[in-house]
Amino acid sequence: MQKYIITGKTSQETAASMLNKPQNRREITEPLAEAFGAKFIEFLYLNHPEFDFMCVVMAKSDEDIAATTNLIYASGAFSSFNWYRAFEAEDWKNIFQLASKNMATYISAKQKSQED
Repeated sequence: MQKYIITGKTSQETAASMLNKPQNRREITEPLAEAFGAKFIEFLYLNHPEFDFMCVVMAKSDEDIAATTNLIYASGAFSSFNWYRAFEAEDWKNIFQLASKNMATYISAKQKSQED
């Protein structure tokens, strides 16, 4: 399972709907996450000017998260909705170790332009 961060800005329509009938959206959306083999770790609302929703999700693949977030965004519940793959510190170190190991095989455009 991979870790993902999802952020979004709820739409005016969603705010009006919540005022008319307050809801625990985590409880309501958990079956959708489960249908894609995903699990909420955190499900939070924030007072940030660019996004007011954030969750941490464990899922099998980027494709599963892309499908889920596209479905939710298409509903109109959010004016923006984005997902990001998250890496633990050890995983991030391993990614840079792999890059470091293969660094000598890369030739930058600047290096190439300076060749005779």
